[in-house]
Amino acid sequence: MIKNVAHVKFRDSNFGKFEHAHIEDINIKDACIVETDEGIELGYIVNFEDIDMEAFNSNVEDSSQENMSEDNAADEEISEEMKEMVDDEAHIVKPKKNKIFNILRKATEEDLKQHSKNKEDAVEAFRICKEKVNNHNLDLKLISSYYFLDRAKLLFEFIAEERIDFRELVKDLAAHFKTRIELRQIGVRDEARAIGGCGICGRELCCRVKNGKFETITIKMAKEQSMLLNTMKISGQCGRLMCCLAHEYKAYCSLKKDLPKVGTKLIFNNTPASIKDLNPLNKTLLIETEDKRLFYINANELENQNGVLVANIKAE
Repeated sequence: MIKNVAHVKFRDSNFGKFEHAHIEDINIKDACIVETDEGIELGYIVNFEDIDMEAFNSNVEDSSQENMSEDNAADEEISEEMKEMVDDEAHIVKPKKNKIFNILRKATEEDLKQHSKNKEDAVEAFRICKEKVNNHNLDLKLISSYYFLDRAKLLFEFIAEERIDFRELVKDLAAHFKTRIELRQIGVRDEARAIGGCGICGRELCCRVKNGKFETITIKMAKEQSMLLNTMKISGQCGRLMCCLAHEYKAYCSLKKDLPKVGTKLIFNNTPASIKDLNPLNKTLLIETEDKRLFYINANELENQNGVLVANIKAE
C-alpha cells in the first residue's frame, strides 16, 4: 500500500512524517498543527513523499552496525584525541522503529499568534530557569527552552558531564510556571543542533537542515574518502566527527569497489610496482616502482594476466 505523507519541520530543527489525507488543500510551506508523542506543536510542511507502508512498517533504520568490526580495527590506528571523538556515547545512533504521526489541522491566525507568544515567553522562562539552576547549585549548562503550543508542557534542554538530580528544581519550576515541566539532558550533537551555526564549509550546520536524525559517523568514513585524520579538519562544531562525512561515503565505497586497493602489487612496464594512492573520482592510481619512481595511470589501463595486474603504458 502506497501512502503519501508530509515531511514537517517543527521546533526549529525537528522533522517527522505525518499523515495529511484528511486535511484539504495543504501545500509546501503551509503552517500546520501536529501531534507527536511529546505534545501538540506548530510546524511547517517541507515536502511530500510516497512511501510503501508495508516496507516502512517492517523497516528499522540502518544503524550501520554491520561494519562495526572493520571500524573498530580502523579506530585502533588513530590517536587518543581522535578516539575521544569517536567514543562519545551520543555519537553512536541506535536504530529506531519508524513512526508516522498526524497533522491535526492547518494553523490558524490564532495559532500563529500563540506560537509567537510562546517563543517570547520561552526566552523569559530560560532566564528564570538559569537563575533557579544557580540557586540550586546544579552543575549543568542550560541550552534551550520551549513551550508546546497548548502550553501543556514547558521543556528545558541541558547538558551536563554527569547525571543530575534535578527533582527539587523541577518542583520549583512547576510552582513558578504552573505547567508540566520537563528537563531533558542532551548530548553535544544535540546542543549544536539546538544552538545552530555554520560549518567550516560556510553553510548552516547539517543537523539543522537535514531530516532531523543523527547518523552514525565513523573514522572509516573519513578514511574511505582519503581525508586526513586531523581533528580540526573532520570535527564539527559539536567536537565530534562531522555529519557530512556520511553524505558521500556510500558513493566513495561504490566507486572504489572495482578499483585495486592501496598496496596492491603490479607490473608496470616490466618493473615491479605497488599502488601508493588512488582517486576514485577520476579513477587514477598513483604507483611507485621498485626503484622509487612515481607515476599516475588510469585504472582502466590495468590488465589482469593470470592473476597479476600488468600495465604496459606511457605514464605521465
